Amino acid sequence: ELFRTLRTNIRLAQPTGLKCPVILVTSSVNEEGKSHVATNLAISMAMLGKKVALLEMDFRKPILAKYLNLSSQGYLTDYLSDGACTLEKVIVTSSIKNLDVLPAGVMPSNPSELLQSERSESLFAELRERYDYVVVDSAPVALVSDTFLLSGIADMTVCVVRANHTTFDMIEFLNKIHEQERLPKMVAVLNGVDAKEVSYGY
Repeated sequence: ELFRTLRTNIRLAQPTGLKCPVILVTSSVNEEGKSHVATNLAISMAMLGKKVALLEMDFRKPILAKYLNLSSQGYLTDYLSDGACTLEKVIVTSSIKNLDVLPAGVMPSNPSELLQSERSESLFAELRERYDYVVVDSAPVALVSDTFLLSGIADMTVCVVRANHTTFDMIEFLNKIHEQERLPKMVAVLNGVDAKEVSYGY
C-alpha cells in the first residue's frame, strides 16, 4: 500500500506532458534501500497496466539479477560497450506483467565513460518510444559521480534515505544537491521506519 502511495505522489510530481518519464532512484550511501524502492516502484507502476522498464545502472554493485532471480541473458554493460549488441538481447521479460528488466551485468572497467556515451543517450531515446515509464536504479550520489552523469536524460529523481541509518551530514549533502539543481526534480523517500511507532494507520 505504501508503494501505491509513492506511485501516486510521483505521478502527481512528475513533469506534465511527457510520453515516458525517466525516473532516477538513488541514495546517499549504500544500504538505504534504493534498489528495493526502485524495484517495487516499477512493479507498482506495472500493476496499473503501464509498460515499465527497470534499468540497473549502479554498475559498481549490481544486485537486480539476483534480487529478481532473472535468467542469464545479455546485459546492459554489454549493450553500452558493444555496438553489435541489440536491445532485444538485453531486455529480460520478468514474471510480472508489463515489467521488463535490463540488468547491469559484470562491473565494467569504465562505468563513467559508458554512462556518458552516445550509446547511452540512444538507449534512453529508444526506451522512451517503447515504454510508459523508465525507472533507473542508479549509484549512491555521495560515493561516486555516476548518477550525476545521468541527470541530463532523467526527468525526476527519487532520493531514498533510511531511518536510523542515513546521517544528518548526508541529509545536508542531499539538500545542497537539491538547492544547486544538480539532479532533476528531486523528491525524498524515508525508508525503514518502524511501523509499530506510527500512531495512525489501518
